[in-house]
Amino acid sequence: MEPCKRSPALPKGAPIALSYPHFYQADPSFLSAVSGLSPDKEKHQFYVDVVPQFGFPLAIRPRFQLNVIIKKDKDIEMMSNFVDELVLPFLWAEDGFSEPSVEMAAAIQFGLAAPGKLSMLGGAALLVVGGGMLLAALGWGLWVRRQGGGGTVQDR
Repeated sequence: MEPCKRSPALPKGAPIALSYPHFYQADPSFLSAVSGLSPDKEKHQFYVDVVPQFGFPLAIRPRFQLNVIIKKDKDIEMMSNFVDELVLPFLWAEDGFSEPSVEMAAAIQFGLAAPGKLSMLGGAALLVVGGGMLLAALGWGLWVRRQGGGGTVQDR
């Protein structure tokens, strides 16, 4: 199987067009050329709910429709009654998820809470380290005095 290529018979490539399902938000002429379609925002829109703090989706519902572009051909009886160019749907698909999984929700909650908790933990750790260093310096100073080196350099 080879990739799609342009040829003298198809100089513009494969006659395929992408749209929302049921020609949702398309020009009304596409909808009127085909019967049986009824666009509905809730069923046919592309939907993404993004967490602003992280920039990744909580919910995503990509929906699309593949259409074949058919040109009128008077030599083929069935196609002789077509409009000059007919965009005919042949497949529509939907994927994604409407809400995060339990694991993803837990990760999001952790991600939202972590900065506050980590900064508090980091501050406490720095206070403990600073307090330890202060105690060590005081302990060393007392030890030096007890060893008899409590005088200054000029006293020696």
